[in-house]
Amino acid sequence: MEYTQTSKQLLDELLSPIPFMVRPMAKKMIEKQIFAEAEKAGHTVADDEDVIRGYIIAGAKKEADRDRMKKFLTDKGYDLGKYEDLFTVEA
Repeated sequence: MEYTQTSKQLLDELLSPIPFMVRPMAKKMIEKQIFAEAEKAGHTVADDEDVIRGYIIAGAKKEADRDRMKKFLTDKGYDLGKYEDLFTVEA
C-alpha cells in the first residue's frame, strides 16, 4: 500500500521522537496498523487519518506512551476528541 505525500510526511514526523536505533522496528509495527486501518476504511492509499489512527492504536499500550502521544499530537495541532476511544486500552 502507498501513502499520500502528506501522510508519508506525517508518519515521518510522528516517528521522529522515537530513538533512532529502534525507529525501523517501530515503523514496521506502526505501518502494519496504518495499512489495516486504511483497508478497514476501504482506502487504496493511506491518508492522514489512517496514519493517526494506526499510530495511536499501535502505540497506546502503556499509560506513559498514551500521555506522550497525546501531548505530541496536541502540540502539532490535532484535535484528539475524535480519537479518544483509541486511547482506551482494554485490560
